[in-house]
Amino acid sequence: MSTDKLARKYFENMPYGNDAKSSEIHGKHNEQIINGFITSLTQRYDASLAEGNKSEAQVYKDAIHQIAQDLDNLKEIKKEFAMNYGGGTGGKNLFSNYTNLNWDRSFMTENGMISFNKQLKPILTTIMPNGEEVSKRIEDITENWVVKGTEESQYMQMQQDAAKQRNTVGQPIDFDIDWAVDNLLVNEDAWKIFATDKIGGRYFLQDWSLENEEALINGEIPDEALHPDSFNPDFDTRLHTYYADRLKKSFDPNYQTPKEAQEADELMARTNNEDNQV
Repeated sequence: MSTDKLARKYFENMPYGNDAKSSEIHGKHNEQIINGFITSLTQRYDASLAEGNKSEAQVYKDAIHQIAQDLDNLKEIKKEFAMNYGGGTGGKNLFSNYTNLNWDRSFMTENGMISFNKQLKPILTTIMPNGEEVSKRIEDITENWVVKGTEESQYMQMQQDAAKQRNTVGQPIDFDIDWAVDNLLVNEDAWKIFATDKIGGRYFLQDWSLENEEALINGEIPDEALHPDSFNPDFDTRLHTYYADRLKKSFDPNYQTPKEAQEADELMARTNNEDNQV
């Protein structure tokens, strides 16, 4: 069974409810580690009080409260992950293909280990599919999450608007396509979704690879050019060109991409030269 199916099965049958303790939702082994650590801190707190060392006792008391808060935050992150992953009810996975979920799927399905560093902060560790052991802090978990929102529907609305105006003879489209695409791509890093996910039934990367198949086969395009991050519109125009061209073609079926226009110009130039030579 694939890791995706295992994760979905886990969330469909997860035995924890909203009233579950933050210390128990990551498996029995982690619950024992957490309870043992809290017990140790509590004993140190009691010993410090008994010795009359109130300042040291306060340090342990603060640590216990901070750990409780950290674990509550981790519980909320797990709930958020479950919801974005499909809600545990066969719902739609809202995570973009840009997001590498190998670590999250493993840890969130009780296959990770919780420990505590010298600062008494939780450290979350799990084994990746390649056997590598990867640890994260709680605040690191969501930093690379990319969750799909209304980006596709916004783009499809623009495409519908462009198509509706197709029959307006001699009239320009009523919005600036290049400006609109630029804004859509950079809004909350939506370009990551447009680079890796299906938009309007088509994958950008698949279309781009087919268009450049010969160059890819011949090694004229480096492997780095296929990495999703290489399409960042801050320094690359391929995403903008692709999605803007789709809109322009919806408005004008005869619209030519720069490459097609160049080929047409070259053909026209050759034809003119041949005519002049006759």
